[in-house]
Amino acid sequence: MRSLALYMCACVIALTGGRALADDWNVYLTVDNQFDVYYGTSMTTTFAAGGGSNWMVEYNFSATGRPTTDYLYVATSSDHSGAQGFIGTFHNTTLNATLSTGTTGWQVFPAGQHLPQLFGMPGSWPASQMPTQTQVDAAIAYATANSLWVAPSTAPGYDNDPSTPIAPYSFIWPTALPNIQTSAQWIWYDSGKDTSVSSVLPIPLRGFNHDEFLVFRVPGAVPEPVTAVLLGVGAVLFGRRRVSVRV
Repeated sequence: MRSLALYMCACVIALTGGRALADDWNVYLTVDNQFDVYYGTSMTTTFAAGGGSNWMVEYNFSATGRPTTDYLYVATSSDHSGAQGFIGTFHNTTLNATLSTGTTGWQVFPAGQHLPQLFGMPGSWPASQMPTQTQVDAAIAYATANSLWVAPSTAPGYDNDPSTPIAPYSFIWPTALPNIQTSAQWIWYDSGKDTSVSSVLPIPLRGFNHDEFLVFRVPGAVPEPVTAVLLGVGAVLFGRRRVSVRV
């Protein structure tokens, strides 16, 4: 048992010891209406990857040498008219791992609900105005310090699969966005403020008038499958070894 445990430990060291503590990313996304992509710590951004303002375009950004502890951030704003949302697929090319919107781990902070505390601003966030990186950083720090991150809203059929019965943008894109996973979901923050029904979509307008601007985030660390398995097996083996010693 001891020799097997040592062998497994050696395998883990061999697989992880040579890996640089940095990750490369390739990102595909779009946001209705505007967005900026950042990387950073749990309290602030440290790198701006890019942004866009045309929700009919699938945007692509790359980032290299990002710390494995980074969060991915997407700051968004809207025109306060019609459905709003964010969809994307994020490839960690260092680990050959992928995560998309709608998977476990995504969080959102409705910064527009906290404008007086953040910036001393009354009223709502202006339509079609993107926050600066400094404003995004202030929102991130405030949300983290006050435990205000929540799970984003989703809905059945709000994904990148036009064949699903409810696809809010299928009348614009008759086929799936080519580089975003079909299973990726549109995500947003639902404040419950808007219950109107679209003439095009006989459902409540998802993500409209919901305290924009919003900041979405997800931990950038994606477990490497082989390493995770070996670490788990090693933990079990060493746990058994400790039990045998106590006995």
